Amino acid sequence: MSDIFHEVDEDVRRDKAADLWRRYHTPILIFAVLIVAATGAWSYYQTNRQKAAEAANARFEAAIALASDGKVTEAAAAFDALAKDGPKGYATLARIRAAELREDRARALQELEAIADDKNVDKLNQEVALLRAALIILESGDRQKMERALGPMMTSNGAFRFSAQELNGLDALANDDFEEAERDFNVLLSDRDAPQSVRQRAAAYQGLLHAKRGPKPATTAGGAASGGNVTVTPVIEPEQEGAASSGEAPFEVKPSK
Repeated sequence: MSDIFHEVDEDVRRDKAADLWRRYHTPILIFAVLIVAATGAWSYYQTNRQKAAEAANARFEAAIALASDGKVTEAAAAFDALAKDGPKGYATLARIRAAELREDRARALQELEAIADDKNVDKLNQEVALLRAALIILESGDRQKMERALGPMMTSNGAFRFSAQELNGLDALANDDFEEAERDFNVLLSDRDAPQSVRQRAAAYQGLLHAKRGPKPATTAGGAASGGNVTVTPVIEPEQEGAASSGEAPFEVKPSK
């Protein structure tokens, strides 16, 4: 008897499965085809995306090579072309590099500030553009403009806070704002998260500050700080511990005449 009931149950299950297949086989087949098509389309998209990235990288490297060879005009044109039709990441980097190569420094500053304000650009590249703009502002000696550019980046979690602090200190030193310069250099020297090379440069900058102002504020009879002018050229580095530094500060000191 148990075998008979088992056979009946098997027949009932087969009949139900056949009925379900008759009712739903069309949507099941369509769903299966859609899955295969979607997988193929995604694979095609990924392949094309990889090829586009490789092509953009080759163009970017070629433009860098032109700049290294001193062919500034051709390099800027190559970066401009990549900025127009390259993938988003490469296009943004190309905009920054093209702006840096402008002989017209006012135009270069304007383009870098536009990149920093562009909401379609990711925050990291916005800050890179601001740092590059700060190097141009440093040449002009506009203290207030420098503070506005670097202020938002000098936060405890800023990706480029050490470079921003360093540039702000150098600009303060160049404009005889000794208290601000010393504060910035002391922050770098006391921050254990700062790269060793940055701390070494901060110590050297502090030596320049003391040479210019003296270890303690030295004032004349009129209350003005004494000391000669110096010119320094800073370097922007990644915010991480790098290779061992030679211990020398990468800048040139030029006393004013």
